[in-house]
Amino acid sequence: MLQLEIPTVTVAEAIAAVTQRMRLQPHSSRILARTADMEAAEKLYITAGYNGELHALGRELPATGNDSEYLVYAYDGGLVAGKQGRVIYDRIMEGTPHERCPLCGRGIATTLDHQLPKSEYPLLAIIPANLVPACSACNQRKSSKAPVDASDMLLHPYFDELGAHRWLRARIHEESPARAEYFIEPADTWSITFTDRVVKHFNFFGLGRQYAVAAAGKLATARIRHAGLLERAGSDELRLHLAEAAEGHWLVSGNTWEGALYAALAESDWYVNGGMNEI
Repeated sequence: MLQLEIPTVTVAEAIAAVTQRMRLQPHSSRILARTADMEAAEKLYITAGYNGELHALGRELPATGNDSEYLVYAYDGGLVAGKQGRVIYDRIMEGTPHERCPLCGRGIATTLDHQLPKSEYPLLAIIPANLVPACSACNQRKSSKAPVDASDMLLHPYFDELGAHRWLRARIHEESPARAEYFIEPADTWSITFTDRVVKHFNFFGLGRQYAVAAAGKLATARIRHAGLLERAGSDELRLHLAEAAEGHWLVSGNTWEGALYAALAESDWYVNGGMNEI
């Protein structure tokens, strides 16, 4: 759940790239014939994205008629498989920092996900604003899901502003082995609908479990180092170390499972007073 800058590449550039050396006919000519419609769709999409109304976009888009298969081919055969199209594909992929998947914040982004599925919205198949770098697991889980209303929309990394609020939190369960439980702490500025969307996104991708599993591994490997610091410098120094680690993750990447874990450890009197020896 990371925010990304909207791609600077336009659909006009994407169309030019995918059709440049496309010899297959009538695919190339049918794609080019829909240039004006795709450019209009791009403007509508970006406006709807910023207004949180992508769920209602279908009513505004030009009809695709008998061109659906050619518009989808523009992505599959042009943007993915075409030499010039792949240049555009890779430019969009470069938009995610450290190659991290923005949908889960953990996986490595290896593919582009259609935020609104191309099977239902073929006119959006190669619109860059609809293409989000993602890991294969998130891409497969999301599949061809399309939102039916505002509360059904998953988060869009290009448009949804989560703000400078630490909304991803964790609490440490003081047991053996210790475990971290992740949850969402909504910002006061979030609307009820937006809060529901954040929670829906969190649950849809199973992020609570994903983060808890990752945290269990981190706890298992870090506890010896933390126990040593506790013995050498005391609980106050250990707490400071954990808080600084949490702050470092926050400053570099914002809300991450690692930062939330370290913040929770710093807040746990049980952990900083030797709880790591019970893990």
